[in-house]
Amino acid sequence: MPETLSARIRTLQDAQPTQYGLLSTYYREVHQALETCQRNYPCVSQLYETLDEPELDRRMLGTILSLLVQLDVLDFYSERNNSNRYDLTQYDQTAMQELADVLETEAH
Repeated sequence: MPETLSARIRTLQDAQPTQYGLLSTYYREVHQALETCQRNYPCVSQLYETLDEPELDRRMLGTILSLLVQLDVLDFYSERNNSNRYDLTQYDQTAMQELADVLETEAH
């Protein structure tokens, strides 16, 4: 039986608390970037450009996007050393909302 998103988030929280903290702090901005990007296969810089006055930097955005791939919310189009591309045609909006719900619940 596949592990639920909620269980994968808890595993991330236990195994990588710093990464979990980054995700829980900035997931709203990342969600905004994913929702507003007009490209199907953007790199981090292209997603970053969609944000107005971002609180996170490009490196942090890249880290969170990689976490979303690990959590099966998003998928790579191509994984490269210099600039990953993300496949927004496979972006799971339902999973992203579930992620937001879990993080909101954990915050309270």
